Amino acid sequence: MNRLLSAEFVRLWKSFVFRLGLFFSAGLGIFIIAMRWMDVKAHPKIYAELPAEYTSADGLIFIGGIYIVFAAAVFVGIFTGTEYGDGTIRNKLAVGHSRKNIYLSKLIACGAACLTMHGLYIAVSLAAGLLLLGSITMEPIEILSFTGAGMAAMMAMTAILLLLAMSIQNKAAGSVACLLLTMIMLFASLTIWQRLSAPEYHDAYAYVNENTGEVITGEKEENPKYLTGTKRKVYEFLNNFLPVSQLYQIALNDSQNLGTMIMYDCLIICLSTGAGIVIFQKKDLK
Repeated sequence: MNRLLSAEFVRLWKSFVFRLGLFFSAGLGIFIIAMRWMDVKAHPKIYAELPAEYTSADGLIFIGGIYIVFAAAVFVGIFTGTEYGDGTIRNKLAVGHSRKNIYLSKLIACGAACLTMHGLYIAVSLAAGLLLLGSITMEPIEILSFTGAGMAAMMAMTAILLLLAMSIQNKAAGSVACLLLTMIMLFASLTIWQRLSAPEYHDAYAYVNENTGEVITGEKEENPKYLTGTKRKVYEFLNNFLPVSQLYQIALNDSQNLGTMIMYDCLIICLSTGAGIVIFQKKDLK
């Protein structure tokens, strides 16, 4: 196992895709903070009326997780698929390494890479925020809690992506499948959040028709799209269970379910890794 890990990390360090992912993470952190800084400078009156977190150094440090998952999908698909294409996995089996150890070493290497990309974004965006925006509104324990939850969600996402990539021997097909899965999970997460955020009632309203001068009013009424009962519980479960949904909640600095989300991440990692090992054990390597 030690020899496998050593080989994986040597290959990781030499990987162009990994270095590109690091560049993307750092660049994204600088870009997002720079765009907020320019917007604050352009509209000072608007931001003066908004809460302090909109102009703080730590207000955007967790938004990048939603974008880093796409870098993770590209990296895992290519990094894993390349070994299939080059026959490296067959060579590892030929020299006596077990399939279980090969899979676990791949999980550790991919997990380390994705967590590094995620952590680099947080560090760079926080540093850039301190330089350009200059203030922090969150307590250190809050930053650490959100960072830990984000890292757990990223590791769970990596485990899912590796399960998919190790099940597909073609590098191009594996990379596309990882990207498609990530996109589907993102759209699902946005839909879930939108449905859960729908108000229970529509407020009463009144306005004047400009053509007739008539005052048109409407009473407070129930929102037919508001989720209730079992359906709402299912949506809440998915919102806390899906790693991309977790990253979206963290980006919004919603700390209500961090403990539950981390618990689900541990479950996802265990189930995905177990399923991946079983599939890889039975896979006919061509």
